Amino acid sequence: MKRRSFIRSSSLLIPSTFLGRSPLVRTGPPHLKLSLAAYSFREKFKWFKNRRNKKGGEMTLHDFIDYCATNKIPAAEITTYFLQPKVTENNLLNLRLHAQNHGVTFSGTAIGNNFSVGKGPLLDEQIAETKAWIDKTATLGASHIRVFPGVAKSFEQHPLRLSEAIDALQECSDYSASRGVVVGVENHGNMSVDQMIHVLKSVDSPWFGINLDTSNYIVEKDGELYDAVSQSLPYAVNVQIKVKRKLPNGLKVNVDLKKMIRLLKKEGYQGYVVLEYEEEDPNKNVPEYIKLLRELIKES
Repeated sequence: MKRRSFIRSSSLLIPSTFLGRSPLVRTGPPHLKLSLAAYSFREKFKWFKNRRNKKGGEMTLHDFIDYCATNKIPAAEITTYFLQPKVTENNLLNLRLHAQNHGVTFSGTAIGNNFSVGKGPLLDEQIAETKAWIDKTATLGASHIRVFPGVAKSFEQHPLRLSEAIDALQECSDYSASRGVVVGVENHGNMSVDQMIHVLKSVDSPWFGINLDTSNYIVEKDGELYDAVSQSLPYAVNVQIKVKRKLPNGLKVNVDLKKMIRLLKKEGYQGYVVLEYEEEDPNKNVPEYIKLLRELIKES
């Protein structure tokens, strides 16, 4: 019996302090590496989820790699929504070669799965699709894939679905280990920090952690956000950073990027910091935020 299954069946007998795996073990000083998410230019791309982008864009992921190279951004996150329909292995290898020839590393890929659909054919399909993207991520030469856990509302309405999502994440992490790809589950879908920590402690794999979006905990006060980020960072295998965050009332407020980068360093994070820009005019504003993040990362 796997450790995870044993824990679940024996949870009434074992004190909760003994449950779950330990945080990542890191040695040495913090080491932050800059990357840019393709999602930052989502309205500019030609393709969106296997269809022509309704926004009328013409950008390709090859163009995105060119953009990163031109702006001296060392790494790129490939949001898979923007790949051409029926993408082939040769398409992926050509993209990998293009990045190699332009000095750009893939910090990872990002997919849009949903593991809160309930046990059955739909969930089986989501798991199979995630495994297929793990294969594609390995073909690209990337070592991280961002996945979603599901939606908090669905877990609240159907409590068993959280356990089913955890099982799905376990299965995908077991598979990803054979491909050399780390699965990073994002704090997405209005998940609370307590829910995320529960998920992280329930999946028994060193090839699993959190893809920490520093703006995705929907809380009122900045202090609450920093606390949630601090709790999550020991499990972080990738960090996405936004320039704004959403409040519980739906309004957006600016994020203090200097404080956020300092927090990542304070907690000893080592890994990519991916700018995921979601505001207006990325052509104008992304270079400015890349410059700022580059400076903040270099600060001691």
